[in-house]
Amino acid sequence: MPEDPRPTVRRRVLGTNLRRLREGRGLYLEHAAGHLSCNQSKISRIESGRSPIRPLDLKALLDLYEVSDPAAREGWLSIARESRQQRWWRVLEDRLPQDFLDLIGLEEDTAYCRGFQPGVIDALFQTPDYAEAVIRAGSPDPLTESKRTKLQVRLERQEALTRSENPISVWMILGEAALRQQYGGPETLRRQLDHVIEIARLTNVTLQVLPFSVGAYRGGPFPFKIYRFPEPSSMEVILLENQVSHTYLEDPGDIGLYSEIFDYLRATALGELESQALIRDITKETK
Repeated sequence: MPEDPRPTVRRRVLGTNLRRLREGRGLYLEHAAGHLSCNQSKISRIESGRSPIRPLDLKALLDLYEVSDPAAREGWLSIARESRQQRWWRVLEDRLPQDFLDLIGLEEDTAYCRGFQPGVIDALFQTPDYAEAVIRAGSPDPLTESKRTKLQVRLERQEALTRSENPISVWMILGEAALRQQYGGPETLRRQLDHVIEIARLTNVTLQVLPFSVGAYRGGPFPFKIYRFPEPSSMEVILLENQVSHTYLEDPGDIGLYSEIFDYLRATALGELESQALIRDITKETK
């Protein structure tokens, strides 16, 4: 199977967890290679995500690693299984960087996302006018083709929240600054805050606000998201996003650290009803 110089996050997460299974059983590359009657480099490429794995080979490795529970095996296979459907964003491959395509894929494939956005409304919750203002970043010039593509994709990504089958569950903590920064002006912000209240009413969305009154807090003012693949795999990946790129962390230590930070933030932030009340108050104040 050919090597992919730009492995997807899904394949990297799968490969990393296969390596953990192997190491957890005290096995080496040579044991896995011998079980599949292949060379060790093939196992190494699978574990690094550079090569996809065939379902037959995955089943054989799960046998070797003593994963016998049917539900667990199906969870592994569902992650490894290449979709037979053409993903909607693939027509934009030549206009979007691979790390951005990975983000879209995560929101399509994962079951649960929890995260923190201190200074801007999360992209999954943005109205078209607000999203355009964020992408413009204060520039009065017309959007370039690249920025128009980003705006289009940002809005289409939001369908992950309301799709008819298995919508993604989101637990998002917004900093109070995100609710007050007037991207696009007061009217745009008012409509955006009203939309956030509507989104917060979805059964698959939990929304909290971290108020200014908290002061300094653990983790600092840096956004992050933790995506989890469907049960029973419980595989997770962290997204760190900035102006020019997306970074993905898959190491258990990193996942543990950011999970602790999120748990601290959700315990420190306002409850859901208090958060909605604050958003309504800010909406009334916005002029």
